[in-house]
Amino acid sequence: MNRHASHIEIAPGVFLERMGLFFEDVVVGETYEHRPGKTFTAEESMQQTLRSLDQSPALTDLRFHSQVSHQPLPINPTHVLAVMTGMMTKTFSKIVANLAWKNVKFHGPVLAGDTVYAESTVLEKRESKSRPGQGIIHVRTTAKTHDGRLVCTFERMILIYGRGQGPYDAAGY
Repeated sequence: MNRHASHIEIAPGVFLERMGLFFEDVVVGETYEHRPGKTFTAEESMQQTLRSLDQSPALTDLRFHSQVSHQPLPINPTHVLAVMTGMMTKTFSKIVANLAWKNVKFHGPVLAGDTVYAESTVLEKRESKSRPGQGIIHVRTTAKTHDGRLVCTFERMILIYGRGQGPYDAAGY
């Protein structure tokens, strides 16, 4: 079986769509692109910022921002981090738990209208000592804009299911 197949044959001529990698599918050193990219808008960022109870006018008020800058509105960095984490979900969708984020760095602003692309490289993996059928992967994620500007990097430790574990067979995917 191809470990990266989008569909697996479950009966002659019958294919089941498959999404995400099981622990056994992940290989240290491989890099996974998380597509499609995400285009950020000022309106979306302002709404997410206000929902998080941050009322900074530099991130939530276009009139204030236009008085202090001639660039598009900067996107709230925590919103960028949340979106990058979400972009990883299609690839690493067999997640049991997020164990840690570390070395989170914002290298430059994401501006309204920027499209951001992310990719993750697997740094380490090991079977869980306390949870049979599950494993821990350590990934480094890099986010760049459509024009190649580095905007965010972080590392994440993720507990994921091994093949045949979790709710996937019973749920039909």
